[in-house]
Amino acid sequence: MSNVRFDELELMLMAIFEQPTLKDTIQVLTEVQPLVAEEAEMAALVQQTIPKMQQLNEQQFKGLELEWHRPEEPEKEKT
Repeated sequence: MSNVRFDELELMLMAIFEQPTLKDTIQVLTEVQPLVAEEAEMAALVQQTIPKMQQLNEQQFKGLELEWHRPEEPEKEKT
């Protein structure tokens, strides 16, 4: 069992793009790479997160409980 550690930003990134499976989530992040290439910090975050994710198995991915790292949606103002 690999002992991969993710920082808060990596966990948030995975939570935002989370798909039903680890493989699908990695695929979406791979597809996002060209879209964030101009944003250096975001591009670096995606590039460092994907190889770490590839060390996980499906059970470890589910164990990350990414819903806790998903940013909260701003509440809509009532008019």
